[in-house]
Amino acid sequence: MYKLLILIVLTIFVAGCSLPEPIFDNFEGKFVYSVDSPLNSPNPEDSINYQIVYAKDSMLRIDSYTPIGKQIYIKHIPRNRAYILMDLGPKKVAIQTIPDTSKASKYIFDYKMGSKKMAERKAKNISVTDTSHDTTMVMNYLPEISPKYSNAIKGIPGLPAKYKLESNGMWITYELKSIEKQSMDIDYFGIPSDYEIISLDSFIDLIKKQDQSN
Repeated sequence: MYKLLILIVLTIFVAGCSLPEPIFDNFEGKFVYSVDSPLNSPNPEDSINYQIVYAKDSMLRIDSYTPIGKQIYIKHIPRNRAYILMDLGPKKVAIQTIPDTSKASKYIFDYKMGSKKMAERKAKNISVTDTSHDTTMVMNYLPEISPKYSNAIKGIPGLPAKYKLESNGMWITYELKSIEKQSMDIDYFGIPSDYEIISLDSFIDLIKKQDQSN
């Protein structure tokens, strides 16, 4: 179990460190994505089938739902400082990620004609090559919203609207279902006082100790 937990956190950790430079106007509100994965629940309303992204200007929060529970990723974009919040039984931790200052991306983009309607908006097509898997796919993005509000496809020229990510041998498809502009409380992007801030290495050691004690 602890290996699966570490793998999920590492996936969020790596993706969370890969944000493009902010180039658009700030956004405040919520994005909802559907998640199509072999791990999906047969119940279409189950939270594991969705990911919710909250944005407030330069702040980002991503709520993800996995077979082992909910995980919250928060980031202050200009400071490049981020944490993954998790509940480990009675212990609550905020895992501090290591900022990525690299400009490099594993993706190569090419023009693709056409678009699709997603979340009541026109999402442009784009050809994306994932060089780490030698795979080329057609994805979609919203050119009017900054890509800084997504951790997914580094270098894409807008907010990813439909895209695929590989995780542990599985391809997972994310599709934007709704966009809602709304006022967001700044406290929603902070670390609650009952969470302990720890490093990624400390988190891995903690999970190993819990697994050995079971």
